[in-house]
Amino acid sequence: MSKIFLLAWRNLWRNRKRTFITLASIVFAVIIATFMRGIQLGSYEKMLNDAIQNTSGHIAIMGKDYWEDKSLINSMPVDSHMDSLIQSNPLVEVSIPKITSGCLVSFGNATRGVLVMGVDPELEDFQSGLKNKMIAGQYLSSQNSVIIGEDLARYLKADVGDSVVLLGQGYQGMTAAGLYPITGIFSHPLGQLNKRVVYISLGTAEDLFFMYDRRSQQSIVLKDYTDEDKLMSIITPELDTSLYEVQDWRVMNKEILQNIESDNFFGIIMIGILYMVIGFGVFGTILMMVMERRKEFSVMIAIGMKRRKLLTVVIVEAVYMAIIGSIVGLMLAFPLVLFYYFNPITFTGEQAELYYEFNMEPILQVSLQPDYMVAQFLIVLVLSLIASILPLNSILKLDIVKVIRGRQ
Repeated sequence: MSKIFLLAWRNLWRNRKRTFITLASIVFAVIIATFMRGIQLGSYEKMLNDAIQNTSGHIAIMGKDYWEDKSLINSMPVDSHMDSLIQSNPLVEVSIPKITSGCLVSFGNATRGVLVMGVDPELEDFQSGLKNKMIAGQYLSSQNSVIIGEDLARYLKADVGDSVVLLGQGYQGMTAAGLYPITGIFSHPLGQLNKRVVYISLGTAEDLFFMYDRRSQQSIVLKDYTDEDKLMSIITPELDTSLYEVQDWRVMNKEILQNIESDNFFGIIMIGILYMVIGFGVFGTILMMVMERRKEFSVMIAIGMKRRKLLTVVIVEAVYMAIIGSIVGLMLAFPLVLFYYFNPITFTGEQAELYYEFNMEPILQVSLQPDYMVAQFLIVLVLSLIASILPLNSILKLDIVKVIRGRQ
């Protein structure tokens, strides 16, 4: 068997120009496919991480029916047992209580519908890094004050020190109204948070919405997202299902996941087309190699070499090209992926505005997951094997007498 591998290796370099052309096409395809796939998966990871960090968390505990009807009437009572159960769990990174409700915010003659989020300032900063996004004034305090996004501030023509009116509906239909000073303005990479979110402290939200000892939801961020099912299996049996329900990030970000699945489908088609081109290239190379060596093959068969072993030699040659091309391609692609992983591309101008319209940060992130890189290697290997089937069929039908005599 070792002689077959040695013979295949020597045959590979008998026509170096042909071999290098084939290898170059495989290397180029692997580099392009790896980088394209890395950008795709990286953008998906960023979208989900942004959604998880800034809004939903990995898991959320909420009142019964709150997910279907996000009204404060469906909020949940504070449960000290539940809080201690979550806080003491080693799988949990942070647990953030929230009170959220829609309101009108007004300043002067300008009014806009917004989402008011009552949060613990320290916990919110731990989850989303909101403090580092402040561009004016100070971060949210525990007193009666608000911080707003720069786009909302621009729309209202308000600045730090001005007071805005919040008007909405509180718990059990109570009128929620209050006058609050703006202590800070933030610039968030997610456009909707810049335009339509007002942050207040949890205590202020309790007073505004009459939500004493009640919460809209409890967002949980895990140390490792793969522990999601494990934590849900621990928490769910401990909860009163008539009062509470538990949702994971897949349910809470269903629309994002649907968009990802749709985009991923078309991305796979594009990469598939690229590999089809490479597959035909490998097919053409092997076919040319077989046709050029018909007389050589005929002589080898005539002196006693079995057709089965001859087929094995040619298949091994194709596998050699696939392995060498994919390994070199991955070796060249990895530094490129690594560079853009640590130095993501940031868009500006009109391109950035397009990202903001889809509520995305205008950053092109590349994934560093090893599985999609390994997949490129396997795809090239399989394509090479498939591409070698039809050309090798001609060896089985080879009429050695006619070929040697030059009649075929």
